[in-house]
Amino acid sequence: MANTMNHEDREEGTKKHRDDLHCAAPFFACLCAFFALFVFQPSPFLSQPALAQTGEAPMTHRLLTLIDVKNFGAETVRVGDLNADGEPDLLFVQSVHATREITCLTATTIRGEVLWQTGAPSADNGVIYSDLPVQVYDWDNDGRNEVLYVKQATYAELPAGQGWPRERAARYEGTATMVVLEGATGKELSTFPLPAPADDCFLFADLTGRGRREDLVVKDRYWNMWGVSHAGEVLWRYEGSVGHFPAYGDVDGDGRDEIFVGFALVGHDGKVLFQHDSAGAHQDAAYAVQLPDGSWRLLFGNHGLHCLTPDGTELWSHPLAEAQHVVAARYRTDSPLQFAVIDRGQPRADGGRDPATLYLYDLDGNEVWHRLQPAGGWYAACTAIDWLGAGAPQCIMLYARGPGNPLAIYDGNGEIVDEFGMQCTPDRSDADRQAHYYCTRADVWGDSRDEVILFGSRGCCIYTNTRPLAIPTLYNNNLYPGM
Repeated sequence: MANTMNHEDREEGTKKHRDDLHCAAPFFACLCAFFALFVFQPSPFLSQPALAQTGEAPMTHRLLTLIDVKNFGAETVRVGDLNADGEPDLLFVQSVHATREITCLTATTIRGEVLWQTGAPSADNGVIYSDLPVQVYDWDNDGRNEVLYVKQATYAELPAGQGWPRERAARYEGTATMVVLEGATGKELSTFPLPAPADDCFLFADLTGRGRREDLVVKDRYWNMWGVSHAGEVLWRYEGSVGHFPAYGDVDGDGRDEIFVGFALVGHDGKVLFQHDSAGAHQDAAYAVQLPDGSWRLLFGNHGLHCLTPDGTELWSHPLAEAQHVVAARYRTDSPLQFAVIDRGQPRADGGRDPATLYLYDLDGNEVWHRLQPAGGWYAACTAIDWLGAGAPQCIMLYARGPGNPLAIYDGNGEIVDEFGMQCTPDRSDADRQAHYYCTRADVWGDSRDEVILFGSRGCCIYTNTRPLAIPTLYNNNLYPGM
């Protein structure tokens, strides 16, 4: 259609447009003020760095994320990319304290955005006393992670005299069930039966030579362990002292994993390769590590630290009251491997407990140093962390150091390089802020270093290292790459 608007019409239209804008000005001013105050302000749960002023020492760490866990907070968290966006996510796992029955799974981003939730969340179910049977893994090898967890069989009859907690049944009804959920949505994809008592932790291993850890090792609390194929077939059962989480590795070089439970080494086919008398004890921590020369060392802790060869020969040991954590890594540059060990504090006559002690041993079992923890920190725990990055030795992350004491990161010389504690959202009570928490580590920020993730029933937060990361291809960047 031809444009028939004349000059006068255009002038009148322009004047009306100016009048409309003039009348709308207050509205737009209010709208802009709204956006400035609420939309463009940073979220109170995303930490903003407090930059060091000129002349001040540079920051060494900062709070990266503060997550409002509402009523889904938990002392069990798993880390993995659930929605396939290339960024790690968090899975909060709640359970009944005394029975270990999983009641709720909540998936969030590292910023706290809820992706999905299954089950009924309750702050009362965020506390644990043991590991829980749940993992994040690409179970079907389709390039996307799934969530796997175990539903318990019915505990139809309990053993006489069993008090708190409930850990085994004299008679079960039905089977335990492995449930596979879609990582992105929490939708149930499949299930398959497991032996009825197999409702403690589980791990992925290569028992059948598939070239990938697609089989399972499942267990009850302390007495039995089963190998299960990817298809759900029970391959074998081991009966004996299995302790807590088993260690694994292709110790004999046949392309399949062996399973180490402290007092015994079990082959991929269930054959017992060696077994020592446990005398009623169990392993509190097990670690299988391959040395640079290709040989293996099997370590475990109970009332001492023990270092074995794959044939069961004990190379050395140290008597300790309760060696609860044993973690092998390269913490120093003067030898290829060291062992960090926590000896838990023991009860005193006055009803209190001594604090825990962190030990570092070399490959031959010589003590390098030890560090007594603060008063009240009898149950301290440790793990290795790649805190410094760029090929530097790993550090030791130590947490649960007693009420009011921060998490500490030790270097291989036994010096504390960073300390920080749990942070909760502003609405939390003082009691919430004193609630127990656990820690793990993962590179969720993408800088090739581990971040520290603190989590509990009342909060979750993530810290990152702010030290400059010396990467040669970045600080010696050029137009003609040859590095």
